[in-house]
Amino acid sequence: MEKIIVPVILGPTAVGKTSFVLRAAEAFGYEVVSCDSRQVYRHMDVGTAKPSLAERERVKHWMIDILEPTEPYSAFAFADDALRIIRDARESGKKILICGGTGLYYYIMLEGADRLDEADMELRGRLQAEADERGAARMHERLAEVDPEAASKIHPNNLRRVLRALDIFYRKGVPLSVLQKEGRQPEDVDFRAVVINRPRDVLYGRINRRVDEMIEAGLWEEFLRLRAMGYDERCPGMVCVGYRELFGVERGEVGIDMAVELIKRNTRHYAKRQMTWFRNKTKCGSVDVTDEYGDFLMDWFAKQIITFS
Repeated sequence: MEKIIVPVILGPTAVGKTSFVLRAAEAFGYEVVSCDSRQVYRHMDVGTAKPSLAERERVKHWMIDILEPTEPYSAFAFADDALRIIRDARESGKKILICGGTGLYYYIMLEGADRLDEADMELRGRLQAEADERGAARMHERLAEVDPEAASKIHPNNLRRVLRALDIFYRKGVPLSVLQKEGRQPEDVDFRAVVINRPRDVLYGRINRRVDEMIEAGLWEEFLRLRAMGYDERCPGMVCVGYRELFGVERGEVGIDMAVELIKRNTRHYAKRQMTWFRNKTKCGSVDVTDEYGDFLMDWFAKQIITFS
């Protein structure tokens, strides 16, 4: 069977992925699958920088507004959903372009979601209860006993990842590190990925301006609407940067100006982690874009996408 060619546009937050992808998708007849762990949530538009409704009318977008903020969603679920969309699109004669900044979503889709399936929630609950009683450090020690390679790559305080690795080991009887090495790209899909970069100072400036624009566009008001709907800090959607900092404002612990600065700082840190992930985990090239020559390079890049088809 001939493989499905799927271009993938990756990059950190605020780098300019959306504007480029809209141009490319319109020029070459693609629909877009959003590879973004925050844009899956409904009602959270301003703080997640979703493509506008007008932009989504121009180009069909998938994997946006599919869940309530209370619902958890995993990289494994994304991989299953995205691959289904890709395969269904081929059957109907359509082409899919993937765009986003959630590296783990892309990685699991690339390496094979069938190798690492969903968590056993009963087992995860028992592990969480033990962690509550004995502490994160002890759970990390246990992981080091059964999967030292995975433990060496996970910070002891990152309890979520520690419990995920333990869950996989106890269910499958095989260390997460081994399963990750055995993961294989789906045989019927050929992903062609490129990372968009900008100089760090330029990217950070764009992030700061975006946060200011979000505030002007009503981020605080959006947060209050979400709170009025009953969504709180326990909701998976509300732990996103841009929302979690506003709980302090609501409680009177910080002013809105301080919260805005925290959002900018945390978003810059997030972008740095994204770029580290792309460098270490993705086997693809990159395109450097500067403000001075951004349009030129984006036009050049748009021309290259046709070679993927």
